[in-house]
Amino acid sequence: MAMHLSAFAGAVGLPFGHVLGPLIVYLLRGHESEFIGEHGRASLNYQITLSILGIVAVIVAAAVTLGFVETGTAGNAAQTAFGIGVATVWLALAIAAGVVVLLSVVFIIIGTVKASEGLPYNYPFAIRFLR
Repeated sequence: MAMHLSAFAGAVGLPFGHVLGPLIVYLLRGHESEFIGEHGRASLNYQITLSILGIVAVIVAAAVTLGFVETGTAGNAAQTAFGIGVATVWLALAIAAGVVVLLSVVFIIIGTVKASEGLPYNYPFAIRFLR
């Protein structure tokens, strides 16, 4: 249960706390049983997947914004279109990030409940780095 809940360490401002929390718990308690190790690996895989997704999103956002800046603006109408384009990209990314955060909270809670019930849980969309 602590494996899943420790992912909220990132919510209190600890950089990469969403990965460090489950990693620390996994290193301290993962060897105690296969069940604890299984939940620890599932939580770590999901948090690592989220980190990679976040890094890719930042790179895409920067590339799109720089793409808009590179095209330049020649007049008032072009400046307006530029501003709308950048705002639309950032708004779409903010909405997507909000959905990912909301779903992550739901998935973490589901994982915690499953662990407390003694059932296995694999996060949806997680890449299995640790097996």
